[in-house]
Amino acid sequence: MNWKRIAGYGIILWLVPFAVAFVLFSVRQNNRPLFESLIAVVGVGCTVAASVYFFRNVEETGLAPGLGVGFAWAAISILIDLPIFLGVFRMPLPEYAADIALTYLAFPLITTGIAMAMTMGRDSRPR
Repeated sequence: MNWKRIAGYGIILWLVPFAVAFVLFSVRQNNRPLFESLIAVVGVGCTVAASVYFFRNVEETGLAPGLGVGFAWAAISILIDLPIFLGVFRMPLPEYAADIALTYLAFPLITTGIAMAMTMGRDSRPR
């Protein structure tokens, strides 16, 4: 696996929803459920797109690469988040874990699904 590429995609996957959340901060203050839903949709959409682009030129797809990339992306997001949410925003760790970090478990689900689908698609092509 190309770890630089994994890290690059992981940083982008953290940055895009964070930027959208920053722009939509007033929505968060006025309508928290709408904000949470919008951020979840942005995160899932970005992860699906990143997974497709990441795995399109990767020879080895399937369960193990899907899980590996997904958990790497989740870890990158959490490592970037922790100093911001715990240090700057003073969010307690249990609240961060329940409110934000748990949503990053969507990454390995999505990456594994995409990687498995690509494997199945390659296996069913006529040769």
